[in-house]
Amino acid sequence: MIITKENYKNYNIGTKAKNLFYMSEKGINIPKFFCTDVESSDTAADYAKKHFPNKELFSVRSSSSVEDSTDSSFAGQFKTFLNVAKDELTNYIEKTAKGINNSALKEYCQRKNIKFQNVKVAVIVQEMIDAELSGVIFTANPQGLINETVIAVGKGTGDNVVEDKTEITTYYYNTTDKIYYCEKQNDSPLLSNKQIEEIISVSCKIKKLFGYECDIEFAIKNRVLYILQARPITTLLNNDSPIILDNSNIVESYPGITLPLTQSFIKEAYYCVFRSLLLRLTKEKNTVKQADHILHTMVDACNGRIYYRISNWYDIIMFLPFHKKIIPVWQEMLGVKNKTVTCHLKNKIGFVTHTKVTISFFQLLFQCPTLIKQLDRYFSSVLKEFSSVDISSADSLTVLKHYNRIKSMVTEKWDITLVNDMYSFIYTGLLKAYLKSKKVKNPEETANRLISGINGIESMKPVNTLIAISEKAKKSGRLDELEKICLNEDFYAYIKENNDSFTRQLTKYIEIYGDRNVNELKLESKTFRTDPILLVQKIVQYGRNNTKISQKEKPLKAKGMAGFLAKRAALGIKNREKSRLHRSRLYGMMRSMMLRIGENLSAQKLISQKEDIFMLTYNEVEISVKNSLNMKNTISERKKQYDMFAKLPAYSRLVFSANVFDKNPTSIGDMKFENSGNCFTGTPCSSGKVSGEVLIVEDPTVEINAKDKILVTKMTDPGWVFLIAAAKGIVAEKGSLLSHTAIISRELSKPAVVGVDNITNLLKNGDVISIDGGSGEIRLLRRKD
Repeated sequence: MIITKENYKNYNIGTKAKNLFYMSEKGINIPKFFCTDVESSDTAADYAKKHFPNKELFSVRSSSSVEDSTDSSFAGQFKTFLNVAKDELTNYIEKTAKGINNSALKEYCQRKNIKFQNVKVAVIVQEMIDAELSGVIFTANPQGLINETVIAVGKGTGDNVVEDKTEITTYYYNTTDKIYYCEKQNDSPLLSNKQIEEIISVSCKIKKLFGYECDIEFAIKNRVLYILQARPITTLLNNDSPIILDNSNIVESYPGITLPLTQSFIKEAYYCVFRSLLLRLTKEKNTVKQADHILHTMVDACNGRIYYRISNWYDIIMFLPFHKKIIPVWQEMLGVKNKTVTCHLKNKIGFVTHTKVTISFFQLLFQCPTLIKQLDRYFSSVLKEFSSVDISSADSLTVLKHYNRIKSMVTEKWDITLVNDMYSFIYTGLLKAYLKSKKVKNPEETANRLISGINGIESMKPVNTLIAISEKAKKSGRLDELEKICLNEDFYAYIKENNDSFTRQLTKYIEIYGDRNVNELKLESKTFRTDPILLVQKIVQYGRNNTKISQKEKPLKAKGMAGFLAKRAALGIKNREKSRLHRSRLYGMMRSMMLRIGENLSAQKLISQKEDIFMLTYNEVEISVKNSLNMKNTISERKKQYDMFAKLPAYSRLVFSANVFDKNPTSIGDMKFENSGNCFTGTPCSSGKVSGEVLIVEDPTVEINAKDKILVTKMTDPGWVFLIAAAKGIVAEKGSLLSHTAIISRELSKPAVVGVDNITNLLKNGDVISIDGGSGEIRLLRRKD
């Protein structure tokens, strides 16, 4: 029998052939082929001569009744023959069919509990593509990373690739962010951006056709893409509840690579704080215990970067009343772009628990401003407790004990800041909804102006004070002196030699605001307290550039419901910024204590230098301290690993079928797409229009002169206030109406747009753009030559 696209549905020809016919039917570019059985081998040869008059070479392969199923691929168990001449077709069709009789196949069937006698084989005869490039596409990484497509490509035909006869380039394409990197072997080929986009587009279409993740073979000849085969990926676990890591919002606090000590600290901190919150809401220890596995992974780390385990957040939000209304508001305020809600908590919340939570939730919202004031007073006692021990000369065990004491003091009370976050989100969301219901023109811009101009906002105090110091330094002629200070030791000597009101102002600034700086929530980051030379450099920069705070646009005032909602939203935001400054001080305490332990371990020759402590987890630090364990080898290997992590793209979302795992690439070639567009849009969060030169900020820790520039970055954190103050405006890939970028930009009267996908790759340093902080529109005015 000869089977073609017209009659294939009438025969049991195996999944491989069936899939090829189906894809061809749906417009996928498949090399011409037909299917036959061993009894029709002579007829098949005649058919080929008649229907393929211009083709001399063919591929001949099996299509078994059990092959390419969702459970068993039978990969490599059947014969495939390439470059078969027309005159040899009869012979090779018979060879392919008879290939069923081998011991390896029988053993495979036995392992898979498949009856060998039920295995039937049809034969595919397909025109041979003399490929320049061939390869394999996995629509999901077979290791278990669902939103990553893997493309392996080599020179020549497919057998060279699958049998490792040629050098391979492997591409890893994140389907959420649409970015990729490759691992290249010596002389292995590179695909163009256009080819990669075509491969991704076709593979997505094939996946949609079959409804499962696919293992696809392809070939490229004369720049034409051919699909040779598609079958299920059998190594992926079928999991209705994948693990989803999302960096929305948290990337503000932990941009880029975050080292192991910080990772371990924040995992424990989030666990303790959310456990306290859930206990406060439910008042049921047993309910909290049942959710313990979720609470332990509210945040996670992958490839050296910090993420929310976002499904776990939805699990906790599900405890709240009106959670279906709250979730969209929460998503918007945190800038979560994928709105799919996934949960892992299987047990539904009972009526009694739900009632308790409802009462507690509304009580907490009502009491929130008062509770935040109480937290402020309590934090003063934490500062006092921290100062009670002179850690500068303390031994490591004493510091560890002090560290744990401070941590427990804070985490038992800090959960009220989560309530205040929700307070801010809800009132801001209600304000926006109210303005839209009243058909207010430009409700986003109106909401921005209604919640701006917050008196006494804590985040503004460090920059206002610093500008005042820089003006004093300029007027008193001390900028020249400060410019000569190059090392921290020089700064300490300068303070000692010049005990006057100016130097006392510098030391006072470090005492109060020394922990506020870019990346301030990473324990490994340098701050004004740990490295006062950074403060000196900032004072000189502000003084030389005559940096001043822009005149604030007069905030809108509203009466009635709009005024009521705006007032409470602004109060929540003000308290949120206050707690963030407290948080930076807390991290400053932890940083100081860990650096002291680092000094001790370095003196004991257990680590090479004090900063190496940040390459260890807290448990490893504790073990090293208590057992005098040498950690130099661990640190050395981890540094190599994290150097490689830093070269990986910064993914916003990772979806795992089962367990979270880190990448372990041998080499990384990063590629970026070209873009010819000149108009981009995002979320408007601070009104105003401005044009200027682009300054891409990838590493805010280096010395940057932002004067008269428009900052373009992936994200910001609270310490960016010093950079934003000097700039014309800011554009960020991440953020929302309540992100730090938005809040500080509004207070500084700097136009800002956030949530602009891939903007750091689409613009370059020196490009000239205009931004409209009211509409969220960004226009490319001129490319840098």
